[in-house]
Amino acid sequence: MLWFVTLTQECNLSCTYCGSSENDDIEDLSPHPNNIIYDINHLSKLKEDPNLALCFYGGEPLLKIDLITKIIDIVPHAKFVLQTNATLLNKLPTKELLKMDTILVSVDGDADVTNSNRGKGSYEKAIANARDARDRGFTGDMIARMTVGDHSEIHRDVTHLLGVIHGDKPLFDHVHWQLNVEFDTPAYNQYKDFFGWRDNNYNPGITLLINDFIDNLNHGKILGIVPFQGILWSYLTGEKFKTVRCGSGWNSFNVTTSGDITACPIAPEFTPLDNIEKMQTPKKLLHKIVVDEPCKSCEVLSECGGRCLYCNETQWWGEEGLLEVCVTIKHLLKEIKERVLPVAKMHIDSGKFNLEDFHYPKYNNSTEIIP
Repeated sequence: MLWFVTLTQECNLSCTYCGSSENDDIEDLSPHPNNIIYDINHLSKLKEDPNLALCFYGGEPLLKIDLITKIIDIVPHAKFVLQTNATLLNKLPTKELLKMDTILVSVDGDADVTNSNRGKGSYEKAIANARDARDRGFTGDMIARMTVGDHSEIHRDVTHLLGVIHGDKPLFDHVHWQLNVEFDTPAYNQYKDFFGWRDNNYNPGITLLINDFIDNLNHGKILGIVPFQGILWSYLTGEKFKTVRCGSGWNSFNVTTSGDITACPIAPEFTPLDNIEKMQTPKKLLHKIVVDEPCKSCEVLSECGGRCLYCNETQWWGEEGLLEVCVTIKHLLKEIKERVLPVAKMHIDSGKFNLEDFHYPKYNNSTEIIP
C-alpha cells in the first residue's frame, strides 16, 4: 500500500495554480488544521504492511523536517517518497536524505517557465538542491514533477528536464506531469483558449515526445517519461484497471493533519474513511472506493483507470469539461498502443530489451501515470 502523510498544509511558495489563486469557489475547503495534531506514533500501525510505501506530503513537507526524522524511526522498513518543491532540500540531513527511495521535485520546465509559475528563483534553488542531493550520495529515483497548463509546451519542457545534466549523467531519472485542469471554476478559467492549447499545442507535443521515445528505443534507450512507461508496461503485460491508477481509495490513502484517513491527499474535504488513532488495521481500508461515472462506463477504463478521483467526484468543469480533458488521455493511449507498443515488442523479441526493462514504476511511488 501507498500511504501519504500530510505533514503540513503550509508552504513557502505561492504558485500561480495553487494557494495564490483568487478563485474563492474552491479555496479553503479543508476541514483539517495546518499542522499535525494527532499522535504520530499511531503511524506504527502501518508497519504490518511488508510492502509499505510512505510519501511525505504537504504543503511543503520540508517545513517539518523534525517530523520526517521521527516518522522514519517509527516505520523504518518503508520505502520513503518525498514530494517537494526542493527549495529546502539542502536542509534535509544527509542521514534522512539517503533513506529516501524516490524524490519528486516540483519544476515545470526551464527557469522561465518554472519561475513564472512558482516564483523568482524557485527553479534555480530546486535544481541546485537536487544537485546537492546527488553530491551527498542520493542514488534513488529523482523525478521532475511538472504542472502543465496554458504556460507549457510539453515537448520543449519535458525535453529540457530530461536534458539537465549533473556530472556525466542526467540529474533526473524521470519526468512526470499533471495537467492543470478541473481545479478552477468556471470551466477553463485559467486558459486563454483551452481547446486551442489542447489541440494545437499539448496533443501535438505528446506526439513529438512519442517520436523521441521511439527513436531512443531504436537506439537502445528508454526515456524516463513516466506516463509513457507506466502505460506501455500495462500494454506489454495485459495489466487492466477497475479504478484510478494512482490507487486512491483502493490501495493508496492519506493521513491528514487531523489524523483522518482520506482516499486522496489533494481532497482533504472528502468524507474520512477512518482515523489513524482509531484504525485497527490498514487492510480494512483496501478496495473501498472506485472511480464513478462517466469514467466507469468509458470504453478505455481498463487502460486508463479513470480521471483523477477528485476531479471525477467534484467535476468543477462539469461532465462535459471532464470529457474534454479526456481527449488528451485518449490521444496519449492511442499513440502508445498503436506506435510505441509494436516497437517495444519488436525489440523485446530481438533481445535488445528484456520485458522487465520496461517495468516502471515497480511500486506505487505516487506518480499517478495518467496526467
